[in-house]
Amino acid sequence: MTEKGCVVSLKDGKAKVEIIRNDMCGKCHACDIGSNNRMMIEVDAIDELKVGDNVLVEVKDISMLKATSIMYGIPLLFFFVGVFAGYAIANIFMADKFFQLIEAISGVLFTVISFVGIKYYSDKGINAEYKPAIKKI
Repeated sequence: MTEKGCVVSLKDGKAKVEIIRNDMCGKCHACDIGSNNRMMIEVDAIDELKVGDNVLVEVKDISMLKATSIMYGIPLLFFFVGVFAGYAIANIFMADKFFQLIEAISGVLFTVISFVGIKYYSDKGINAEYKPAIKKI
């Protein structure tokens, strides 16, 4: 996916690029909360870049698919594992009246743990494969 943008600021080897959402985005707002048609992203700056330059920013399609799978697939998987773990726990303690409550709490707990884990590993350092990059000025 390639988008057109304008460099707004440069600092410490990073460039903030303002991108105008295209028509394909519709009213999704996944990239930016708010009602304006613009979003800001941070990319690694290249040497000849100046504030005000128009640039093409690229995110590889396969990287977007992997990132989407991580953000939605892993929590969903953890939810189901949590529900089954809750079922097993309820069976062990013979809590017949609370089966569904234990399953629900366990599923939500595992989902929260998955989000914390994803956040922890993304803060440690995002693989360059998932980062947007300036393709051309």
